[in-house]
Amino acid sequence: MALHVVSDLHLGESALVSMFRDDDQGRRLSELCEQVARDPEGELILLGDIVDLTAACPPHKGLTQFGVALDVPIEDKPPRPLPAILRSIRESNPIAFEALEKLSGRAKVTLVCGNHDRHLGEPGGREALDAAGLPKVALEPMAVRRMLDKWVVLQHGHLWDPANARAAGGGEVLTGVLHHAIVPFLRHLAPRFNVHIDPDRIVALRPEERVIPVLQRWLKPGIFDRFIDALLDLLVANGALARPLAWVTTPSLLRWRLKDDDDLWERAGASALAALEGARSLPGKPPPPDVLVLGHTHVIDWAVQEGRPGAQRLYVNLGTWSHRATDAAGPMDAMLPLLRIEADARQLRAELVECSGRWQTLQRFEVDR
Repeated sequence: MALHVVSDLHLGESALVSMFRDDDQGRRLSELCEQVARDPEGELILLGDIVDLTAACPPHKGLTQFGVALDVPIEDKPPRPLPAILRSIRESNPIAFEALEKLSGRAKVTLVCGNHDRHLGEPGGREALDAAGLPKVALEPMAVRRMLDKWVVLQHGHLWDPANARAAGGGEVLTGVLHHAIVPFLRHLAPRFNVHIDPDRIVALRPEERVIPVLQRWLKPGIFDRFIDALLDLLVANGALARPLAWVTTPSLLRWRLKDDDDLWERAGASALAALEGARSLPGKPPPPDVLVLGHTHVIDWAVQEGRPGAQRLYVNLGTWSHRATDAAGPMDAMLPLLRIEADARQLRAELVECSGRWQTLQRFEVDR
């Protein structure tokens, strides 16, 4: 058995800002699918947030009021059926979808739902994926594979993140607000002398709350204050923020919240290592893992729990295949991480590979039976 694992592609609609470019990342994904197809025992595991369904869903209400407050032509939008959204995402990413469809006819392809595509694991999700041309892609809440005498457990990782563990946790609302309110607002602004505003960068920011200090750099003070008031009203209208908190929230308090969210990758790693030690249980109660693979944080992580020969355990976070930014003007992170896990009669091997250039090996792990 050989596993090939990628996470957080965020395939989206071309009508919205997309963090995945089909002519670039899509071609790399197609190359990966061709590699997996040549392996008679290969499996491709798509570890959550593969399609960005939450980005395609606007906030339930409050967009019209947001637009009026900021003099922007934005209005409330009705929800669309899931199959229509998936068909639109396929039309925007034909290279990626055709590669996955072709591979699923030749090898096993498994999709583990994340918080941005949790809809696929709910009623109607299977039918919507079929309608998008991927009827042979298996859907699993998590992937658990036995390799030699080792358990490999693969989860998206959002169930440890309170803002994204549930649809009503707040993270999903913020994603809709970014795509359907903040980006249209920025695109409507007149150019500002001596300041370059890049609306597309907003959805690549991680964590998403980093939008506050970035916009404080881009917007004139009076406009920024109006924006904050309208944004808080929109979050309150959609249940992502309680009204009393909105009354006392300031940019300084938002930056304090940002610091906590910025540590998400560290908290995820600490939880994962505790699970490897047996000190913490995993969501869904899989077998105790020897290799634990997560995504969600958009930050690559690799940690080995030491032990006697043959008993070392591995934690990997796969980062993201989508564009990632942390500030207002710096370079985008364009790495495309792939995890390969394979085993022969005596040894399990894991290799973290960067696929955007020369398929460079970043980390390697070997453990004997």
